[in-house]
Parts: sequence; C-alpha cells; structure tokens
Amino acid sequence: MSKPIDIMTSLSGEPITAVEQWAYFRRPEIISLFEMFVYGIRPYETPENLTFTQKFRAANWMDSNATFKEIDIGVNNHHFPVYIFVPEQVEGPAPAFTVIMGELRSLKYDFYQSLDYPHLPIRDIVGRGYAVAVMPTNAVSPDWWLNGEFKHGVFRAMQPNAAQRTSHSWATISAWAFGASRVMDYLETDPQIDSRNVAVIGHSRDGKTALWTAATDIRFKLPIANDSGVGGAAYTRGKQGEHLVDISISDWFCENYYRYNSCEDMLPVDQHMLLATIAPRPMYIKDNIEDTWIDPDAEFLSAKLASVAYELYGLPGLIADEKPELNKPYHDGMIAYHVAPGGHDMNTADWHMYMDFADKHLKTPEFFNKALKIG
Repeated sequence: MSKPIDIMTSLSGEPITAVEQWAYFRRPEIISLFEMFVYGIRPYETPENLTFTQKFRAANWMDSNATFKEIDIGVNNHHFPVYIFVPEQVEGPAPAFTVIMGELRSLKYDFYQSLDYPHLPIRDIVGRGYAVAVMPTNAVSPDWWLNGEFKHGVFRAMQPNAAQRTSHSWATISAWAFGASRVMDYLETDPQIDSRNVAVIGHSRDGKTALWTAATDIRFKLPIANDSGVGGAAYTRGKQGEHLVDISISDWFCENYYRYNSCEDMLPVDQHMLLATIAPRPMYIKDNIEDTWIDPDAEFLSAKLASVAYELYGLPGLIADEKPELNKPYHDGMIAYHVAPGGHDMNTADWHMYMDFADKHLKTPEFFNKALKIG
C-alpha cells in the first residue's frame, strides 16, 4: 500500500494547522480535486427555474401516525418526485432523513404499502420522531444502463447539448447529489421539517452519493454511507475486492476517474480526503462483514485517516483502535462506525443504530453553528 495523501498539506506544500486554513483553502482545494478527477463539475448549482408542487397529501397514512406527501420538484423542463413522511406526534418541525434510493420508480412498490420494508423501515423511523424524504434516483437521472449517454433527466434539463461535455463534466452520482440538494431546497420551505437537522443516507452507489451530497452541500448535517465501497468511503490504495476498473462500465463518475483504472495509486485524491471534507459535522460509516467486495477494512481505515480534520476543530473523529464486534457501534466520536453480519445489505437493525447516533446530533440545533465554519 502506498503512503496516504496527507490531508493536512496543501497542494503547494503548506502545512494546514488552523481551522481557517482548512475552511478557506484546503477543504475547497480537496473539493475541486474531487470535482476534476472523480465526480465531475456541474455546469451550475441552484437553477433559477425551480418549482415545488404538492401532488398528494394524506394524514395517518396506512395507520402510521404519519402524514404522507408527494412533492413534484421541477428543474427547468425536468420533474422528479420526493416522497415525504412526517411524524404527526412531533411538536414543531421534525428532524429528517433524506433517503437517496435507487431502483425506485413509484409508490406501487410493496414496501410503501407496508411501511415496514427492512431497507427503509418508515414506520420505525417516523415512530422515533423523524421525518423521511425519499428521492428515487432514477427519476432524477437513469442509472448506468444508458452507459454514459448523459442525455436524460437533469442532464438534459441543465446541459441539453451533450456534445459540450468534457473529461471532467459531471456524471451520474453528481447528478443524484444535485437532486438531493434540490430536495433540501424544498425541505427548507416545509414548516413541518427542521431543515437545520437533516441527514442524507444511501446504500451502495447511493451511499457514494450521500457522501458527495454532504461534501458539496453543507446544509446536510449528517451523511450516512452504508456499504459504499470504492468511490465512496473506502480507501482506494491497496483496497481489496472491488476496484475502479470493476465499476468502469458505469456512468457514475467522470471520464477522468476511469483513466486511473490500471493505476489507482496515481489518483491525486483518495476517499479519506472526501470524508475529511465533512468535518466538523457528524458522519456515519457502516459495513457488512461478509461484503468483501466493498472491503470493510478499507472503509475503517479511511474513517480513521479522516479523523485528523475533526481533530483540527478540537473534536474527536472515529474513536476506535480496531474494527468493532458485530452490531457494536462506535458512537462516541463525530465519526460513527459499525459492522453488521451478512453481505451487501442495510436493514432495520442498522437504522436503529443510525437513529441512536442521530438522536445525539440531529436533535441538538446548537451544533449546527460549528458546521457553519467550514466555508
């Protein structure tokens, strides 16, 4: 394994020893590197022609003590839905989880009828006082089966001429992160939601997206990445299992990223640097012990290396000397971590551990003042 890129040394070789140096120089420098070499650069951020339309609303949805709302988000000439569940027992605005969810196209899926789907146990989440905002990624932009056409969804709405793309133009994960930020734009208008205390969560490729969403939009207070692997939370250099070349069939990342298929150690960034950009906000990384493809050791290492950014703020990052026992989470530091049994999965037990950590951070608004320091 090659030597890790030093998070606290700028491109010019200057040591980063103060929060101001990090917030105004090194952190933006790292974000720019990830834009150029991994996720791509978006043509612009918040569109002027942004609309929110409530399409449906029902109280006590499926006897859940939750109000259900379907909101249509319009971005130029493209529209996508967000499905929102708000706990009716909470007084005042509720903290929320924005769920980035692939393979979801409509409410016809069975788990929305039961609200007890293990991957997204809405009844349990609402019961603990959290709202849920579900963003179906395929409605924002189709997944990799279009193999890099970049002519659909928000790509068409924001950059209709695909011929204008370059090797560092935004790709699908960046498009989904853009969609999640538009969800946050809506949440800031909803009086039932405490928009200062919103987590963003995803599994697998959606976990990669959750991390990039939080890195590029500091309004999200707590990113949660479940089994996110390469291009997500996993440290790339020396990683086992999945490698960059294995996901090169996808259109998740920009063209520049795939140029490093056979020489990952030459990438000018690594994923511990991405995790560091979340500081000083809390963050949660989770793995499954049998998911060797995503490599739990590489994700644990990345979280440990990222802790130096939290320490700059006088905060503990990941407080752990070694990976924990199964289902025994580390929650004491600002970076939470746990390993679950089984393979590539996320279930109700994981969600309750996420909510245990969220209870410490999403229900303490004064902490958000620290996050404002990151630039």
